[in-house]
Amino acid sequence: MIYLRYLITIILISAFSLLVVSQNTEPKPIMGNKILKEFIKIHIDYPDNDLQQKIQGTVSIHFIVDNKGNVLTYEVVNSISNSIDSACISIFKLILWNPATSLGKPVTGKSEFAIKYNIKNFNKISKRRGYKHIIPPFTPIDSSGRLYSLKQLDTLPKAILPPDVKSLTKYIYTNLVYPDPAAKLALSGKVELSFIIETNGLPSNIIPLKYLGGGCTEEAIRIAQSIIWNPGILNQKAVRTEFILSIDFQKDENRDRHIPNQQGSGI
Repeated sequence: MIYLRYLITIILISAFSLLVVSQNTEPKPIMGNKILKEFIKIHIDYPDNDLQQKIQGTVSIHFIVDNKGNVLTYEVVNSISNSIDSACISIFKLILWNPATSLGKPVTGKSEFAIKYNIKNFNKISKRRGYKHIIPPFTPIDSSGRLYSLKQLDTLPKAILPPDVKSLTKYIYTNLVYPDPAAKLALSGKVELSFIIETNGLPSNIIPLKYLGGGCTEEAIRIAQSIIWNPGILNQKAVRTEFILSIDFQKDENRDRHIPNQQGSGI
C-alpha cells in the first residue's frame, strides 16, 4: 500500500512536469492580486461543521494553466478537511487566469492558490459584508462553469437592492463618494468595469476597461464589489454572466461629495 501511494505521487509529479515548460512569470488572476483578496472575502464560506469543531488552517492548491489561460489540472496539496477543501476548490474554479509567460510569450505554466481558513477572521468578514453563509438566490444552477453574454439569457441579472432604493443607478449614486484626490485634480469622466455575475449572485473577476485616476477606479470597484444580484437565467438555471458596469464621475459641490453615475448595460 505504501509503495502504491509512492508510485501515484511520482506519477502526479511527472504529469505536472511534462505539462509545464520553462516560465518567467506564473499564471496570474486576470482581476489582479489586490482585487483577488477582496474577491476571496466576498466569496469565502466556512462549513458549519468545521466552525463548530473549530477546524482551521490553510488550503493550498497546485494547478496548471495552459497558454490560453485555461486550468488544465489542479491538486489540493495541503488539506484541512473534505468540506473546507471543497469550499476552497469552489472559489478557485471561479477565477479566470492570465497564462504564464516565457520570454514575453504565453506558455503553459504552474502556480499555487491558497486560502487561510481562520474562524476569527471569517466572523469579521461576515460582519463586514452582511452575510455569514452564501445562499444562492436562485436554484437550480448551471454547474458547467460556462460564461454567457446578456444576449444569450432568458432572464437578465437584476441587482438586489434595499427596499427603499428603486434602481441600481440610485444605489450607486447614494453610496459612491467622490475621492478627495480626484476632487483636488478636478477629474471627471467614466470608469468602465467588466466582471462576472456568478450563479450565487456575487461579482467576480472585476477588470477595469476604462480607468480614471484620483481614486475613481478604486471607488468604482468598491461599489461593484458591494452589489449582490439575482443571477442571469438560461433554460431555468442560474448561469455565470458577463457584465459591464459604467460609472460616470462628475464633481458636484452641492451633493456632499457624492457623484452621479450611469449603468452601462441599461439594466
